[in-house]
Amino acid sequence: VGNGTTQSPAVTANIKVDSTLAKAPSALRFSDIKTVLQTAGCTGCHVSTSTPQTSGTVPPLYYDSYDRNKDGAVDATDDAWFYAEVRGRVNLIDPFASALLRKPSGNHHGGGLQTNFDTSLAVGAAGRANYDLFANWILNGAPQ
Repeated sequence: VGNGTTQSPAVTANIKVDSTLAKAPSALRFSDIKTVLQTAGCTGCHVSTSTPQTSGTVPPLYYDSYDRNKDGAVDATDDAWFYAEVRGRVNLIDPFASALLRKPSGNHHGGGLQTNFDTSLAVGAAGRANYDLFANWILNGAPQ
């Protein structure tokens, strides 16, 4: 440019639309998280009928659907309590420090690496799909 200023070169970006994603991150709700918690092997230990493991401890949180308020029915109230219990494992200030992400990805004491929580894989890889799902839910404010 003739006035002594320089122009920045044009920047181009490629955007990839991934039609294999089940939902947009902003559309994720607790029901999506609950489904993973109840089907990804988490209930092998985190189940209300747990007995102390060889270490003598029972996990402090149960992921199965049970009568949490002891009113004789498994209903919406129990689901709200379940959400509150899981939400207690979420850190909105430092989302990636959330116990809900750290423990199943093997970055926390106990539990070890769980299916599709492998953070050594690239974002979007099938082997970390559950981690990415949980991370997106947390980054969206962990809505109910």
